[in-house]
Amino acid sequence: MQRLDHTSSTLSAIAVRHDNMPQNNIWHYHEELEFIYIKHGKGTFFVGDCIQQFSDNFTVLIGSKTPHYWLFDEEYLKADGSTVATIYAIHFKPDFVGSDFFGLPEAIGIKQVYRLAKQAILFPSNNPNLVHFFENIPNQLPTKRLIKLLEILDYTAALPMLTTLVSSHYTNPQQQGDYLRMNKILDYIRLHYKSKIHLDEIAHIAGMTSNSFCRYFKQRTGKTLIEFINELRVGHACKLLSESNAPVKEICFESGFHNFVSFHKMFKSITGSTPSAYRESIQ
Repeated sequence: MQRLDHTSSTLSAIAVRHDNMPQNNIWHYHEELEFIYIKHGKGTFFVGDCIQQFSDNFTVLIGSKTPHYWLFDEEYLKADGSTVATIYAIHFKPDFVGSDFFGLPEAIGIKQVYRLAKQAILFPSNNPNLVHFFENIPNQLPTKRLIKLLEILDYTAALPMLTTLVSSHYTNPQQQGDYLRMNKILDYIRLHYKSKIHLDEIAHIAGMTSNSFCRYFKQRTGKTLIEFINELRVGHACKLLSESNAPVKEICFESGFHNFVSFHKMFKSITGSTPSAYRESIQ
């Protein structure tokens, strides 16, 4: 994975962006925490060992050095800009208010937020306080940004039952040198997951034997290759079920499954419902 640095070039403790095009579409990590609000946009979010579909009003706080990868749907990546996303992203160093701050008893709640952010905190959509924070912080002066960020982290610490995406047993491999390899693998999966992916072929792309590749991939993602691909396929099926009226059997094959029974079983295993029940719940 690739290590990125979002604040050193700005000479600020906080970097704020308001984008209409997806950025950093690679498997990466950084020292800064990432607080992101996708007001408009759809796709697949990979973080640690989690694969999560996202759509409008998606808000997540990602911890320091937690690896992640944003894969926006194809319509947001077109050069003509016909489909525009609205993304508010804030990157801030863990000690953005000074290293001594977290030794204070008043900082206990925010320290807990930082700990949970290592597993990526997912917030309910359309939280008015979070929406107001993200939409207004780009217009704030630097000192005001520090204050507003501290306030929203304190607010977050008081929220009940924070939801995390990454499993508690996930171990984060900190290796800067192999980000090119991991991104080659993810690009290949992204382009081919709707068809049959052969282990020996993807291992060859990674420059490894099949056995070495399986160990490497499980260490980096927390999943076997087939688990990862099946979750990606089911995620695509969820998108088709919610956005189209195509027959379920057609969606099965469009999502990369070659057997309707196995699709039905895998879909229920991952989502907890059948494809038909999922569509009914969305509608």
